[in-house]
Amino acid sequence: MDANWDVVSSMGVLYHRRDPLEHLKQLRQLLRPGGQMVLETLVLPTDQADELLLPHERYARMRNVWAVPGTAKLLNWVEQTGFRSIRLVDVTPTRLEEQRSTAWMKFESLAEALDPQNPRQTLEGYPAPVRAIILATR
Repeated sequence: MDANWDVVSSMGVLYHRRDPLEHLKQLRQLLRPGGQMVLETLVLPTDQADELLLPHERYARMRNVWAVPGTAKLLNWVEQTGFRSIRLVDVTPTRLEEQRSTAWMKFESLAEALDPQNPRQTLEGYPAPVRAIILATR
């Protein structure tokens, strides 16, 4: 991998990777010194340093979600993989309007993945999806 990019982005990928630290390392390797990573991923709505959800079988009806960290855990991963100037710039619950079925994307929407009695939880009993955006430099 060439380390010559000014900016790399990973949007909605990290939680689908079996080894999220390896994914972060690969992103860093793509950047030139001083380059910036934009990372958008699911997180748990917590800042406890060791918080990590390893879903059993599914998360929000998705079979391929391997790890959903708390924000502090995610920030630790980014630092551990060699990034600096790390900034958590946004943490926002995923809204139904964002992940909905459309004419061109007929997959299940977020509405079908949430518990109808408690929309702050998935059908599996996990916290509903929350997104974080992190900026960091190499």
